[in-house]
Amino acid sequence: MIHIEGLFKSFGDNHVLNGFHMKLFKGENLVVMGKSGSGKSVMIKCLVGLMRPDRGRISVMGNEINTMDREALDILRSDIGFLFQGSALY
Repeated sequence: MIHIEGLFKSFGDNHVLNGFHMKLFKGENLVVMGKSGSGKSVMIKCLVGLMRPDRGRISVMGNEINTMDREALDILRSDIGFLFQGSALY
């Protein structure tokens, strides 16, 4: 399960994520769509530990993203696929 609770991320005065919440259960798929600048890529980068949120909690399969070391994050990322609009598959 992926659980995001109260996620906040800002870049200066630009508040991109303002208390974002989400639960995704095993076997479910997620498509993230929205206008440019709405926080889609920022949310996904926070989810896989490429970017740190200002506040909030992200748990993937019971593991807190903010407390994971690089090796643990690499293992986590090997089980997650995401495609950015530039067509680079990770």
